[in-house]
Amino acid sequence: MRLTLSLIGFSVFLAVVMQVPQWRHMHHEDARGVLVSLNSDESIYLARVQESLSDRPELSAEAFMGHDSVEGSQFALIERVYGNMFRLTGWNASEVFRLMDSVVPVLLFLSIFFFLRLCGFRKDIAFGGAALFCLVQLYNLSRPIHMRASFFLMLWSLIGITAAYHKKWWGVALGGVMLGLLVAVYVWSFMFAWAFWGALFLIALLQFWRKKGLESWHFLLLTGLVGLVAAVPAVIQYMNLLSHPLYEYAQFRSGIHPSRMPESLVYSGLFLVMLVGLGMTYRTHASTLKRFTPVLALVIAAVVYMNQQVVHGQTFNFVSHGIFSLMLAAVSVALLGLIFRPKWLLLSIAAAGVYIAAISYDGRYLLNQWSVDDSSLADQHLSELFSELEGMRRTRIMTDPHTSALIAGFTKHDVVYSVYLKNVLLTHKEIALRFCLTQLPLRPEQRHIEDQQHLIYPDAVSAFKGSVREEEVALVQAACTELDLEPSLGLGVFEASHIVWNKAEQPEWNMRRLRTKLKLVSETDTWALYQISE
Repeated sequence: MRLTLSLIGFSVFLAVVMQVPQWRHMHHEDARGVLVSLNSDESIYLARVQESLSDRPELSAEAFMGHDSVEGSQFALIERVYGNMFRLTGWNASEVFRLMDSVVPVLLFLSIFFFLRLCGFRKDIAFGGAALFCLVQLYNLSRPIHMRASFFLMLWSLIGITAAYHKKWWGVALGGVMLGLLVAVYVWSFMFAWAFWGALFLIALLQFWRKKGLESWHFLLLTGLVGLVAAVPAVIQYMNLLSHPLYEYAQFRSGIHPSRMPESLVYSGLFLVMLVGLGMTYRTHASTLKRFTPVLALVIAAVVYMNQQVVHGQTFNFVSHGIFSLMLAAVSVALLGLIFRPKWLLLSIAAAGVYIAAISYDGRYLLNQWSVDDSSLADQHLSELFSELEGMRRTRIMTDPHTSALIAGFTKHDVVYSVYLKNVLLTHKEIALRFCLTQLPLRPEQRHIEDQQHLIYPDAVSAFKGSVREEEVALVQAACTELDLEPSLGLGVFEASHIVWNKAEQPEWNMRRLRTKLKLVSETDTWALYQISE
């Protein structure tokens, strides 16, 4: 009974805490109902879910331009599901996310508790581990799709795999289906899940060879086979994606780059120490550690996952995007210290403690989410614009990049540009032209293109370094020079029918520079909506 009350109490606490940032902002005297963004990558998920909510789930992977013929390099499976779940409510994407801010973290907490129980921990220790995970990751728990929802799905694949190790047939079905489903989610999720399956399968084979343990390798083998079958639709999608003539552009913009070096020598070293200490302890205390075998598999999976580029030679933000999975492994190792402390295990516990402390320090940015200032409320003046747009039929709007992200995420309308077009199968030049379309109302000397961080491929600039940034700036400047010759032609080519001037964001805009006949639809002191006349 006490444990049940503890689980309920922490769940309520977590649900309430996750609402505090939005509550603080929405109860400020300057708030007008526009929910604030809590993370830098939230706008792409807002746009994808909004596209699905707007009755176009098939376009969620592209999400911004509204073109049926354009494909995204990611499948947006979770975003499509959210749209299907909440379409009848009439909510926009930000309202869906606000609800899920309290739902998914609680489900994650309870799922981690269940997983740790399957790993062999007592109820009180499993509760402490799940609570520790959530408290350390409070900042990242507000990331709505990846990593929050994607990790939830990945966690249930681990639960199924672990149950299969314990010779549960429901684990075979659940683990296999989830392993296949994850291939259509995000690469970081399915890679860790399959690494965990492989590690636990090899351990089970070793136990069978030594005639120790549950001899459950055949359950895990069947789980993997079910996973392969379930992954077939996603694999076919990937094959079609890889054969697309424009895929190489999107791959470059994603920041995938050749390297066999660890992304983080420190973190790789910490997990290697965890593995060595745990492995040596397993050799000397096999009978004691037998029921915690999934923890060993979890650490092996973490080491393989974060250093996989050593094998295939391609690096893709494995450490940063797998932070939830790595934290789960570190917490599991730390929990072993509450049960027994042989010499080698103390080494693993110390390494896990250092990793948990480092991630806890990174979580200090949570304070920024709770702080209310002028910058976090800078978009509240657009509430009337969103109401105006809500009464219009779906259209394609040209505006500045910042306002474009808001329109795509809060309304049913399409836009001509987003920095997240980097994930769409387009050429670099087309994205450059689309960006320049948003710069046309400014004189060339007012654009400061070389000072803008997000143009065409910021991830590639960060990954490849060298002259990539200079090439990006040169491409954008050339595209802007081309559009400046005939601005109205660019508006027509990219099928913009309306223009929004966010006066508060872009006070230097001059609509006459567009050299296009415009009809004023609506205007306030802080924004204006125009229709492009035929």
